[in-house]
Amino acid sequence: MEINELKDAWAQYDKKLSKVLKLNEELLRSVNLEKSTFALKKPMILELLNLVIQFCIINIIIALLIQLSGETQYFITGLIGSLMCAVSFVFSAVKASHFYDLLYYDLSVMHFQKKMTNLRILILRLRKIEYLIAVIIGITLLSLIVKAKAGIDLLGDLTVFIPAVFGVVGLGLIFGVILNLKVYDKSIKDAESFLNMVEKFGNEE
Repeated sequence: MEINELKDAWAQYDKKLSKVLKLNEELLRSVNLEKSTFALKKPMILELLNLVIQFCIINIIIALLIQLSGETQYFITGLIGSLMCAVSFVFSAVKASHFYDLLYYDLSVMHFQKKMTNLRILILRLRKIEYLIAVIIGITLLSLIVKAKAGIDLLGDLTVFIPAVFGVVGLGLIFGVILNLKVYDKSIKDAESFLNMVEKFGNEE
């Protein structure tokens, strides 16, 4: 009788322990999934911030174009810069919508991973184009501001224009590389790492 009671007690203990372990796994899985989504908030905020920045830059360019309305080459330059801002605006809106889907929609781990992969591919495809766009916007703003505020014709003086271009390109590349490595690549890598943990717990069940 004592042996049977001991067996029953052990069976009950084993059952309770299994429930506790399963609960802990589910909690850990939930925590890791939350960490995955939290890691993506920073790049989404940056994309939303870029929407505001591009909108402001377009307004600045329009104001400068009004001031330089008689300068044909600067008018064309301003139009090109505005177009690049609009393209950058669209890119950020698309990426922000992808981040939003990952953060605020109740997705299964499989769908989350699929959308994450698609987002990574999208970011990598747009990255080189965005570098070029940033350089064009930088050169446009610099030439318009210098002409409007200091009266210096950057577009008509290559000895000044070329060093200015190299300066803008250099600073833009440095800033872009740091931003991509420290924010986008790191955030996505962290999110994928947490997702792998979630998937691992799922496979072990």
